[in-house]
Amino acid sequence: MSNQKLKTEFAGVITGASTGIGKALAVLLADQLKARLIINARTAEALVETKSSIEKAGGQAVIAAGDVAADGMAASLVERCIKEFGDIDLLVNNAGLAKPGAVMNLTPQDWERVFAVNFFAPLHGTYAALPHFVANKKGKVVNISSIAGKVAFPGSVCYAASKFALTGMSEGMAAELQNYGVDFITVCPGWVRTEFFEKNAIMGSKNPTLIAEKNDLRGILMKHVLSISSEKAADSILKALQKGGAQEIVLTAPGVAVERLNALFPSAVFGMSKRIPTKFVDSADRGK
Repeated sequence: MSNQKLKTEFAGVITGASTGIGKALAVLLADQLKARLIINARTAEALVETKSSIEKAGGQAVIAAGDVAADGMAASLVERCIKEFGDIDLLVNNAGLAKPGAVMNLTPQDWERVFAVNFFAPLHGTYAALPHFVANKKGKVVNISSIAGKVAFPGSVCYAASKFALTGMSEGMAAELQNYGVDFITVCPGWVRTEFFEKNAIMGSKNPTLIAEKNDLRGILMKHVLSISSEKAADSILKALQKGGAQEIVLTAPGVAVERLNALFPSAVFGMSKRIPTKFVDSADRGK
């Protein structure tokens, strides 16, 4: 098991870096460690602000725009990092996609697209980085999964299945590769206030970012108890990276509660889950 900390001016790749956890982590790494980063999102325009923030914080950023699930894209980001900075120390598989909705409203093609972004892109990126990590006996992979990758509920089965796959890959690789100097950090957040929900056409009444903006009891609870900011999530990830070793971190109080309840009483959690009418948990915004 590796206990190595990231060195100052390390080189790395972050996917989904235009908003949310990806952007917050990129800026934090630049501020704390003067990181040199390849940042990825679907369009270059979406990454301009992230690049500027990284550079203002003292880091370096190279924009590598494109669909991370496209053939060869994930691997090319690793190659770009080595070409630009001469090395790669960190791979953050953060880009994510949700397809909310009841199973009967989805198609196999919906599932394939979600898995392409949430599972196969991280898989291809990891396989591209592993030879360099193993050869150098150092390297860190951060896989941003979800509490939905630990517990699946009606209305989000497609997303949950892809995150279950990512969690399994991350934790299995962590165990198998622990003696090669490669650390895997598996991150399973609950509600994080990001643009993710709006981007993925999740109805406003179930969007924690919008709920937390309301000056009522529900809004106050969401902002201060039930969810965390992207910056708070990024801070937890950095602490895990600097601690060294393979780890799984579950973020947000509800996320921890649900994960532990499911671990102790899986039949009870399943019993509650199957009794929830799908119409109450289906978060798809039919207007989008």
